[in-house]
Amino acid sequence: MSFLAREAVQERLRKRIEDVVSGFRQNIGIIGPVGVGKSSLFRDFFQSISRDHRLLPVYIKGETIDGRQLAEQWMGAILCSVMLGRTLNIPASLNAAILEAEPIIPSTVQAVKHIQRLFQQEKNSAAVRELFGLPLILARETGKRVVLMIDEFHELGKLPVPDAFAILGKQIMPAKEVLYLVTSSARDRAIEIFREKLSLLFGNFEVLEIAPLGFVEVEQYIAARMPAHRWPPALIRFLSHMTNGEPIYLDLITQRIESLEVREIPQPVSAAALIDAFCQELFDRRGRIALLFEQRLERCVGISKNGGPYLRALVSLSQGRHKLIPIAASVGETVAETTKVLKRLVLAGMVVKSGSFYHLPDSLFRFWLREVYLKRHSLFLPEDRSLRKSLFDKLNAAFDSCERNHHCDVGSRVEALLKEFRNDTVEFGQKKFRCPQFSEISLRSLPNSTVSILAKGGLGRWHFFVSAEWIGETDIEAMIQVGKGHRKIRKRILIALNGIDENAKLIAQESRMHLWGLRHLNAFMDYYDLPKIIITTRTKAYDTQAKQEGSSMGAVAQGVPALESR
Repeated sequence: MSFLAREAVQERLRKRIEDVVSGFRQNIGIIGPVGVGKSSLFRDFFQSISRDHRLLPVYIKGETIDGRQLAEQWMGAILCSVMLGRTLNIPASLNAAILEAEPIIPSTVQAVKHIQRLFQQEKNSAAVRELFGLPLILARETGKRVVLMIDEFHELGKLPVPDAFAILGKQIMPAKEVLYLVTSSARDRAIEIFREKLSLLFGNFEVLEIAPLGFVEVEQYIAARMPAHRWPPALIRFLSHMTNGEPIYLDLITQRIESLEVREIPQPVSAAALIDAFCQELFDRRGRIALLFEQRLERCVGISKNGGPYLRALVSLSQGRHKLIPIAASVGETVAETTKVLKRLVLAGMVVKSGSFYHLPDSLFRFWLREVYLKRHSLFLPEDRSLRKSLFDKLNAAFDSCERNHHCDVGSRVEALLKEFRNDTVEFGQKKFRCPQFSEISLRSLPNSTVSILAKGGLGRWHFFVSAEWIGETDIEAMIQVGKGHRKIRKRILIALNGIDENAKLIAQESRMHLWGLRHLNAFMDYYDLPKIIITTRTKAYDTQAKQEGSSMGAVAQGVPALESR
């Protein structure tokens, strides 16, 4: 999560706190990949509001072993909320929490005891219904607003009832004294829950999608995290490329470098040190990133009694297979069975489906699966230094490739992308976009570092404008004039990599010009196994727009317009 995004989200959360205190409730859902910083954001926010006498913050971690443990955690968190700031011992069990809380909130405790009895009697539906009703009981008993923070809320599906979210929806609606703040790393599953399971509430949830850090934010992060070290821009680009700007990986890699390079006099971090840090974190059995990935695979195996097809599907995706039929052939299962496997991986938040593509969004995880996990499990002899050297060589090659791509102009890289289109379908949100196969592609340079690309295919002529600079009204008007010189254009697409003025955006839309941002372009790059484009500069106007668009889904960390598709 970028510093800008973190600020924007925290500001939005604080605004919702004041709203609920004044009698207006707007629940918030935060969606983002594992490692982007959602949980740390929640924990920090929890601490920041814990001393507000108007509030009772309740933090529930959704990632538990099973539904019964989740129910106990829910009840325990409710009871412990009244102990914040009191000189009480933090209870180590639910029964201990009941004893501590009973003198303070007797009605809520009686409700908890009743829920326990319902679970013991296996009246699970009634138990879950009353479980979800606890926050409202707490709010009315204390006269305070309850801020219910549920991390990985999609895990509520573990509760022992057929449809926990339908029950939840009925409890949320009347609970005006309870503010719901939820997160999820399973994007597709979360969106499905909002749209299908909580359809009556969708309008009462503001959904924010958090993106990883861009180059500028990574640069800022490193400056704050390692002030005694100087980082050459090439190393920051490589770090951004390998980690995709995921804060958890940035933190672990920089910690590793600090342990490798302890210096009293500030010196540039070397490429060798950065690559060595990646080697240790990815290859060594005690590398923390490697341990995170091993745990992820264990969860994958836990999806089904036979985890083999799931592991093989992940490996296949890491090798660049994105279509169903090639994946099925690699996994060794029928197309129908592979479809089931991929669907469960999507629902688990490990794989993303977009149109005809399946994709592993975590670039470092992809690299580890391909260069460490697969090779380690393919050895016929005990491991030796050759496997580590192979990883070292791959990292060096990735570094060189990152630099070559950086010095290649953006227009040529977009041209290379368009040459890969094969009448595929890509989906962003609920909008589908068809990628036609082009037979002719021609480039032309325009002012303000803009590139005009004409592409001709079976679906007619398409006109692309690509700009790595901030786009204003005059820029849009110039593009429109250029476009008038080309007739019979089926689609006009503006790829704004560094933001666009709001008025310019309106003019573009009125001219029936589709808008893509950096996030959308890099999604295409990922689907076609092309290196992502890294923008190393950012205008003040970009920052301003990002703050203004902080409430729109998918724009908090990007500051780019949402994909337009007609």
